[in-house]
Amino acid sequence: MKEKTELKFISIFTATFLAIFIISALIMKNYEFLIYTIIASILISIMVFYYQKFYLTPHILLGLIILGLLHIAGLYLHLNGTRLYDIYLINNIFRYDNLVHSFGIFVITFIGYNLLKPHLGKHIKYNKFLLSLILILIAMGIGTFNELLELGAVIFFNAAEKIGDYLNNALDLFFNLIGSIIACFFIIHYHKKTYK
Repeated sequence: MKEKTELKFISIFTATFLAIFIISALIMKNYEFLIYTIIASILISIMVFYYQKFYLTPHILLGLIILGLLHIAGLYLHLNGTRLYDIYLINNIFRYDNLVHSFGIFVITFIGYNLLKPHLGKHIKYNKFLLSLILILIAMGIGTFNELLELGAVIFFNAAEKIGDYLNNALDLFFNLIGSIIACFFIIHYHKKTYK
């Protein structure tokens, strides 16, 4: 019963904030933002409705919702005239964009683990390095797909100024890697306790 209540709350909360952002994008005629929000809505909806088939827990769903909120806030909110995605959290080193990439791939790595866990053979199940490597490669592949979506926004919506250059792309991939490695530390700790 607790899980159903959590899922109901997550669904209502998600639908509300996505509706607000979609309406805002339409009012502002920000079609790039609208497309991102619609894609996020579709992906989150699929995860919420089919979470059991993806072996997802309410905690992972909540992580996806937080990721969606962070992403949409990064596109939509401005502080002192600067878009949140462009604000440095640590001067000239670590931007809000890097935080979102790290957190996003952190969550994606957990999704990869939950999808793989029921199908792991003994040679992978008891080899923490190999399991971590597989999870990192899966997460990095999904991160690369995200970069391709950004490339599409540059080509079709002339969004290069908002998305960034090659260095930005490389930093996105670097912080994806950091997020995935951090996730693997948590996953392996849990995995070792589960498969003693």
